[in-house]
Amino acid sequence: MKKKIWVLFGLLLIGQVHFIQAENSMSREDTFIFLQEAFEAQLSLGDKFYSNAEVTTILSPYFTYDYQKIFTNEQLCKEPDGIILCGTDESHYFIPYFSYDDNTKTIFEKNQIIVYEYFLPQLEGPVIWDKPHYEIITISKTPDGWRISDYQISEQKPGLS
Repeated sequence: MKKKIWVLFGLLLIGQVHFIQAENSMSREDTFIFLQEAFEAQLSLGDKFYSNAEVTTILSPYFTYDYQKIFTNEQLCKEPDGIILCGTDESHYFIPYFSYDDNTKTIFEKNQIIVYEYFLPQLEGPVIWDKPHYEIITISKTPDGWRISDYQISEQKPGLS
């Protein structure tokens, strides 16, 4: 009987550890889905006019408060009817146009996930850049769960912090 109790206790403990690990990490696939959903949330702000509270409701499942502030200041316009995504070719603070394949790299740390991709010069189209660069998104573990906390453009390959 004691052996059965210890086996049951051991199984419960192992299950709890797996639950905690799952709660504290995301797989590469889950990370990509999270970023795609965050990008869709950003784009949805161009569908109609929103109040400040509605913008926060749309963005807060994906972005930290500080990131939301930067994004809204850079990409949203206040109009008489409300807030809406500005019409611009500047894509700063949007989730990059990652390919979500082998070209999109991930670095998993304890409380952060860094996602990046190398982009060659783009000399045609609405968005042009003349130098190759990396676009980097940092996803941080917060008390509310995983949230996008940083966006960078760099000529240097990102590494572990």
